[in-house]
Amino acid sequence: MSGTVSFKHGAAAHAAYLAANYGRTAHSSGPLPVKFVADPKVEIPIFKSENGVTIEGSITIARYFARVGSASALYGATPEDAAVIDAWLEIAAKLRAAEDPSSVFDEINAALILRMYLTGHALTLADFAVFEAVRERQLTLTIKKLSGRTPHLYRWLLHLEALPLFHQAIRLFAPKVVNTGGSFEVMKLHDAAEGKVVTRFPPEPSGYLHLGHVKAALLNNYYARQYKGKLILRFDDTNPSKEKDEFVDNLREDLKRLEITPDEITFTSDHFDKLFTYAKTMITTGKAYVDDTPIDEMRQQRLDGVEGKNRNNSIEHNLEMFEEMIQGSEVGQLCCLRAKIDMKHKNSTMRDPVLYRCNMQPHHRTGTKYKAYPTYDFACPIVDSLEGVTHALRTSEYHQRNEQYEWVIDALGLRKPFVEEFGRLNFQYTVLSKRKLLWFVESGLVDGWNDPRFPTVQGMLRQGLTVPTLKEFILSQGASKQLVTMEWDKIWAMNKKYLDPITPRYAAVTKGERVPVRLAGGPTTPEGKSYPRHLKNPELGTKVLTLLDRIFIELEDAVLCESGEEVTLMGWGNAIFDKIEKDSEGKVTAIDGRLHLEGDVKKTKKKLHWVADTENLIPVCASYFEHLITKKKLEDDDVLEDNVNRESRRDVEMLGDGSLRMLKEGDFVQLERKGFFRCDAAFRDGHPLVLFAIPDGRIARS
Repeated sequence: MSGTVSFKHGAAAHAAYLAANYGRTAHSSGPLPVKFVADPKVEIPIFKSENGVTIEGSITIARYFARVGSASALYGATPEDAAVIDAWLEIAAKLRAAEDPSSVFDEINAALILRMYLTGHALTLADFAVFEAVRERQLTLTIKKLSGRTPHLYRWLLHLEALPLFHQAIRLFAPKVVNTGGSFEVMKLHDAAEGKVVTRFPPEPSGYLHLGHVKAALLNNYYARQYKGKLILRFDDTNPSKEKDEFVDNLREDLKRLEITPDEITFTSDHFDKLFTYAKTMITTGKAYVDDTPIDEMRQQRLDGVEGKNRNNSIEHNLEMFEEMIQGSEVGQLCCLRAKIDMKHKNSTMRDPVLYRCNMQPHHRTGTKYKAYPTYDFACPIVDSLEGVTHALRTSEYHQRNEQYEWVIDALGLRKPFVEEFGRLNFQYTVLSKRKLLWFVESGLVDGWNDPRFPTVQGMLRQGLTVPTLKEFILSQGASKQLVTMEWDKIWAMNKKYLDPITPRYAAVTKGERVPVRLAGGPTTPEGKSYPRHLKNPELGTKVLTLLDRIFIELEDAVLCESGEEVTLMGWGNAIFDKIEKDSEGKVTAIDGRLHLEGDVKKTKKKLHWVADTENLIPVCASYFEHLITKKKLEDDDVLEDNVNRESRRDVEMLGDGSLRMLKEGDFVQLERKGFFRCDAAFRDGHPLVLFAIPDGRIARS
């Protein structure tokens, strides 16, 4: 049987496509020989076979493919199975027509509490039809917003979207849209020539690389490589009060983690002597003056556009006072060097900005050699010009200061780089200010700059974000000038899609919330069973599943079980729970059951993870994290200390499968029905295995 399915761009034909191609992932002879062709003339999907059969409608076509295809289990193995699937097809139709889909969401969510898919452990037409309805109604965002109410539905949807076949269907049936710029190529560089573009990434070594820096780093690297040019990593070390070699070393290591290799590494401090010369040139040409006006008074004068008493001092006096600054004398420490531009300029950054300040702290590279240091706004344009930078990429928050950048270049007659702007990324419930991040570190509220709650590269990777996901996410934001505040859920959902097909599965139960189960018919001494680490990825190899007549299950599962109920123990088979024991308060304390391995796992409603009650179990400390601040966005007048979430970490003791003792720091693992984790500390005698929970996009950073 072969033929063609014609569909209109934007029309939903996911179910038909999935049913035709399911053989690519099912254990069958392969997909059906069916082509899918876009045709603007058709209103609904139409299948035409080579022998003259014509079928209309995606669901009807999918039914037909399921019946004639090699993956016949899509419609169930028995008439009873088919009846259940038919009921789900009706629910999918109801979802399409519902004015308020929330009640249908509740119905689907309830069915998924103890199931991976709608009818059990395997994909069927039921999943295809409901998935198509969700995509047709564009309900993905609604489901995400309701994830707290219907978490199992959201988990199911994220899982399907992560599967390659479903991802292909999403792309094939997506409506045509105008490119909105999810690529750095959106921003074209002015007069860029191959082999001649020089960009620079200029972080201040006063903290670790964080999410706000990542876009700038990747952007500069992208254009340097795109034009076969050069990338300079320049440490803007002009403030000795904040800078340390520790930060220099970690910034370099973080760029390595992002697979960014600069062609040249420099420091602004390499140019301190030249900058002094340029500062004196500014003075002798009447374009700068030394001012000892108190800071608060100077700030008010700039705000009001009022000239200060020192603005028209003689060149000789200014040179004399600048020498006092260079020497770091008591008089000099009261002064600063200011540009002489226009105190009534409509751009407030042009109202005689500061060019040099005194600082008596030792510099991390030059020690006590210098007592006065240039500001970033003075040093940056000069060093850009001296180092041959052709395109200075700056975030749009510097927009007003770009005029100042060009003024410095023009005042000194230097070569002028092109200034290119891009929008900075901000995130909800997140502070990116290094001053505020330092406060968290110094207050002891976090473990350090690599704390998993921190938006630093090391912190995010420590919690389980992968480098490919981080780079893909930044690239997907494009290089637009718009300032964007993002939710965390998108980046974590992308991360889950990356991890899901490559992460091995293990089991663990909560230590204080476990229930013993006695299984008649089970082995009285531990027996090992070889079992895949990942059912859909045999390349991950196998693990040893320990079988015993005494196991533990989760209390939250036990309370849902009934006496006489047949359940599936994941990886082992079915069991019947004959007797459920409870204490005086009704809490389940133990279960008596018996193995029923000949039972049909497709017919049980509950699929339970479990661990054998053996001495081989290892202690596990699973850490769950939430945001460090309680407000989506801190305003300028907000007090940081008043918005701190002081309960942002929760540790849960678990007992894990003995196979987990093989995990090393940095390994990823999925604990069945608990989520993905990153190993932060390997198990060793006297110390538990430490796992950090990785957010999955349902609830940001938690």
